[in-house]
Amino acid sequence: MVPSKPILGSVLCGVAAVGVASVFPAEATDGQGRGDFEITTLSARPFAVSGGDVLVEVKVPHYVRHKDLVIKLNGKDVSSVFESESSRRLRGLVTGLKEGHNVVTVGARYHHRNVHFEKLEITNHPVSGGIFGPHQRPWVCETEASGLGAPPAQGPCVAQTRYEWFYRSTSGQLLPLPSTTPPFPSDVATTTTIDGATVPYIVRVESGVINESIYRIAILDDPAKPVSDPWSPGGKKPGPGWNGKLFYHFLGGCGPGFRSGRNVATSAINISDTVSNRDEPIRLGFAVALGSRNTLGTGCDDIVSAETVAMIKERFIEQYGLPKFTIGLGSSGGAMQQHLIAHNYPGLLDAITPVRSYPDTLTVVTDVIDCGLFNRYFDTVANPADWPGTRRAKVDGYAVDPQGRTNCNGWNAFARDWPDPTNGFDAVVPLEARYNPVTNPGGARGTFQDGIVNALGLDPKTGFARQPYDNVGVQYGLRALNAGEITKQEFLDLNERIGGIDIDGNFIPDRNEGDRFAIDRAYRTGRVNDGENLVLPIIQYRNYVDFAHDIHTFHRTFAMLARLEKTNGTTANVVRWTMPQAGTVNFMRMALLAHNEWLENIAADKAGGRYAQKVIRNKPETLVNACWDAQGMMHEQPLSPTAPGVCNTLFPVHADPRISAGGPVAGDILKCQLKPIRLSDYSVTFTSAEAERLRSIFPKGVCDWSKPGVHQRGLKDTWLAYPRPGHPVSLEDRSERGRDKDGHSH
Repeated sequence: MVPSKPILGSVLCGVAAVGVASVFPAEATDGQGRGDFEITTLSARPFAVSGGDVLVEVKVPHYVRHKDLVIKLNGKDVSSVFESESSRRLRGLVTGLKEGHNVVTVGARYHHRNVHFEKLEITNHPVSGGIFGPHQRPWVCETEASGLGAPPAQGPCVAQTRYEWFYRSTSGQLLPLPSTTPPFPSDVATTTTIDGATVPYIVRVESGVINESIYRIAILDDPAKPVSDPWSPGGKKPGPGWNGKLFYHFLGGCGPGFRSGRNVATSAINISDTVSNRDEPIRLGFAVALGSRNTLGTGCDDIVSAETVAMIKERFIEQYGLPKFTIGLGSSGGAMQQHLIAHNYPGLLDAITPVRSYPDTLTVVTDVIDCGLFNRYFDTVANPADWPGTRRAKVDGYAVDPQGRTNCNGWNAFARDWPDPTNGFDAVVPLEARYNPVTNPGGARGTFQDGIVNALGLDPKTGFARQPYDNVGVQYGLRALNAGEITKQEFLDLNERIGGIDIDGNFIPDRNEGDRFAIDRAYRTGRVNDGENLVLPIIQYRNYVDFAHDIHTFHRTFAMLARLEKTNGTTANVVRWTMPQAGTVNFMRMALLAHNEWLENIAADKAGGRYAQKVIRNKPETLVNACWDAQGMMHEQPLSPTAPGVCNTLFPVHADPRISAGGPVAGDILKCQLKPIRLSDYSVTFTSAEAERLRSIFPKGVCDWSKPGVHQRGLKDTWLAYPRPGHPVSLEDRSERGRDKDGHSH
């Protein structure tokens, strides 16, 4: 985001200049050169290290003795921090990296062979981040509200690391542990991990600030012998309460940002998927990690979310251990983040669990702005009595709730907030910091596009983020017209008077011509998720709320499936579960157990083939697409929005304004290509006057949905950073060329 002027004060951070790099997958990254040794970074990709330390692995040729090794950082011997993991492999946590460029070298003191030195170049960044590009400014640092003390008076948002202990009582309460010294309370419950270890339900929560985000890491541990310096000689590794795997939690919403966000320590224990609140991950022995910038409601920027995941995972690996795999879970905006991180930064997550899912954020914004225009038209332009919910639904595609409202009405708040630079801010962002077109035109803008200005770029005419929203040629209500559900006059009047919005979200009578540069960047930088790289295990689940005036409608699942089918040729790596709105099936536990089995199967598969093939062939046979009825009975049914069967009868799939205008289920076209109006395309007969009016409404033509959208194409690359708005650079290094594009080794 383009920094604006910082505001002085104890909670507002000023502008910091930071370098740009990429982040890491869980797997190693090879060093440069062709010497006798291999140097690998395990906690971060070498160009995306942060905080001054990094876990390094050295593979040694068989003819070199460990005692003859010399490992140096910037010329200083650091050999003593390395321990043998096997006869040919050493690992060590290397500290003392300077900010910027560093070099690790490895060689032998003496040997009868001509042994070459090998080097690995490492770029170290501040713990406050900025690896993928500059952060928003001003920035409200919410450490005090998160129990981490007062924020710094100036500079980036940081805080001292803190540790707290909690226990689950035999009566089910989560309580602070009164002392870390035995004896512990007599009512401490036990839990059995996924590996079958029965341990006291005592949890350590680490809290701090990474990437200007409040982070929490929770793990079952022994207070008398806690994990400490696990990579150091004599250090303490996690006990049997950790199953060796990491669970990463994402939360929803979609807000303007300009803040760290806030959370509490126990948010890493009691996990919300918006269907229920459960402690299944920690109960099963997973370590749990999250950051406040992994709540999309804090700031609707999936790039910062990915950066936060990378940096918190780096912290976890260095302070706890290398997880066998990482499973993501999150609902709504949490689902958006998982999809987009897997799409753009493959390798950070090994499996994802999108709950009440959306494919991405940007294509939903298009639908929501459409809804805002619809609501204005139906409520203030047309006669509202002519458009009850049952008739609006024919045009907007959504279901109707018992009060006669469609979900376009449910989107009202977001339809106001996302395109309006003055709306949606959390109260902690001072009024004087916010944009006002008259009194503060240089203030913080809260529109969706301004939140991802790094990706979309700046409009030189306004100085604001470029606006990709476009509705030129969209024939709203086309399907209803052809089905005889609305009249020709209603169709023409709606399309003639629907209008658009200006850069500040105000209504304008003309339709929107989206910024073509922004549309191109939206596709090329992966803000529109086409499914590329989403070949990892995916379990989607939701409770069905289409008739509940709830924005989490079922058709979004099929939008994602359509994109996967189009890009990858299969949806065999996806499992979908649905239950009634008030259903009580424990999908969270089921998904964790299933992902664990699935990933263990993949890890045990030593046969050849690309990772995508391994994912499909190792899916557990019992893992099927299904729904559950109100009595809790399971019904298996294929992934289809129209297939006959119990599930589609219980949980019918609806649409949205663009689908109802003839657009694809995938919902991935930001700006349609146009075609001339042909009266034969309509099931109604227009009079000559009506036909002339139709042509005046669409002087450039109407959407040709049979063609890709304008500038619609695949990713420029993965692991993109944004040193300046709208100009991404790939941070993939040469050593990554041996990976599948999905981020996994082959």
